[in-house]
Amino acid sequence: MRERDDFVPPEQRASTGLPLSVMLLSMLTIILYLIVGGVISNNGSGVVAVYVPQQTDAEHP
Repeated sequence: MRERDDFVPPEQRASTGLPLSVMLLSMLTIILYLIVGGVISNNGSGVVAVYVPQQTDAEHP
């Protein structure tokens, strides 16, 4: 049980090591995820063919 005179002052200097390391680790994980996903989804079929409908004489009166 705490005594009445047992007062601990609040922390004056907070450490930023843990939040910064979590943020950097998250950024690296996202970058790695995007790189690996890009390599996996790039299966060499980057050629796209677009077929335009041809005009016929029936469309013009």
